[in-house]
Amino acid sequence: MSDQVILGISNTHHYRFTLVDLTETAKEPMFLHSLNKEMSVFLSKTMMGALFLAEMTKNQQKVSIQWKDDSNKQALAYSDRYGKMKSVAYSASHEEGDIRNEFILGQGIMKVIRWDFDSDTYQSYTNLVEDTFEVNFIKYLTESEQIKAIVGMEVFPFDFPGNDFSAKGLFFEALPDAPEESFTYLISKIQPLVQKEAFWALSIDEMLASLQTEIGSELEVLSKESPEFLCDCSRHKVADIIASLGKQEADSIIDEFGKIEITCEFCRTAYQFNSFDVEKFFNQ
Repeated sequence: MSDQVILGISNTHHYRFTLVDLTETAKEPMFLHSLNKEMSVFLSKTMMGALFLAEMTKNQQKVSIQWKDDSNKQALAYSDRYGKMKSVAYSASHEEGDIRNEFILGQGIMKVIRWDFDSDTYQSYTNLVEDTFEVNFIKYLTESEQIKAIVGMEVFPFDFPGNDFSAKGLFFEALPDAPEESFTYLISKIQPLVQKEAFWALSIDEMLASLQTEIGSELEVLSKESPEFLCDCSRHKVADIIASLGKQEADSIIDEFGKIEITCEFCRTAYQFNSFDVEKFFNQ
């Protein structure tokens, strides 16, 4: 079954919402990079966060979330509003005596970048606190975007009893005319719901129905998308990296190793260039 994103609006409460099942999309980088249970969860949530932020942007914008904590865990995820995504993560072990839960981020930095094809990039930051990804994501939205939001994420790793891997989430974002009482009401209804394991076992359409029942009003669906892991690397882009080295440095690598090989950080595709390729490239 393919993944799905549902975008919609609560006209009653003046909130925009996103529901996502990212299970299959999140599996790809998990297997590509042989991530452990902890980082599989963190990267899946980072991908959902990037998707939620991308839904807040104009059509052509992309968004990335990058974070690194003081235990050297780190993750990077890109998304556009249609759910075309790529991501990578690097695991790290807690030092001996560190009593933090393995699914708690340490102190560090979370950086968000938004960019368009014909405009300048926009960067913003927040300092990580020792808490879950969701808490830090809300912290970013509050500090950097001044947005009232409700976030729920749940990732069941492969070894979770009785469950296959799954990654699902929801995001409610206040529109400019949303009254304060709407936030109070929605969070009182949604927060208990997302704490129930049974809610996350539902299909995305069943999650939508459950939310409508809990909230007591209709959630209007505006569009549905199919997210996917889609790396945009290419031989041409890798050739530009070689060009940045300069011909002398490129020739030096060829002399030492017989070729230049560059592997994409995201999809692990290896691009090889021999002396003929490099000579032709610089001549052109």
